[in-house]
Amino acid sequence: MKFIQRICFSGETEEALEEYKKAFGCTVRSLLHYSDAVKSGWELPDKAKESLVYHSEIMFGEQEVRMNDLSDEAEVELTKKVIHIIGFDTVEEVEKAFSVLSDGGEVIRPLERPPYMLIIGSVKDRFGVKWELMCDF
Repeated sequence: MKFIQRICFSGETEEALEEYKKAFGCTVRSLLHYSDAVKSGWELPDKAKESLVYHSEIMFGEQEVRMNDLSDEAEVELTKKVIHIIGFDTVEEVEKAFSVLSDGGEVIRPLERPPYMLIIGSVKDRFGVKWELMCDF
């Protein structure tokens, strides 16, 4: 069994995929556009949706996350309410990801070094997704 998260966007999935590759070193395992779904007979043609991401799978290490542009507004809003917690192996990885995600985003909690871990901070990226980044001892 595995636990798979989904992050929903309204047309920004491909931009977010690129940003998360820079921030986290993620790899894209699968990327299908709405137009691909039409070609496969899964959807009816709709010019307004052709370039949107129908389905994607991005790997955060061994953790699979699915992302798409075609969720309803409630799911997109839910994505913006959830905080995604990422534990890194090094302080440098935290600092790099924090820098990438805060560029155009909003710092919720600046990076700090509390007595119970090496480093922690929270940021809302430019897509409205919230991240808590940390490195334990």
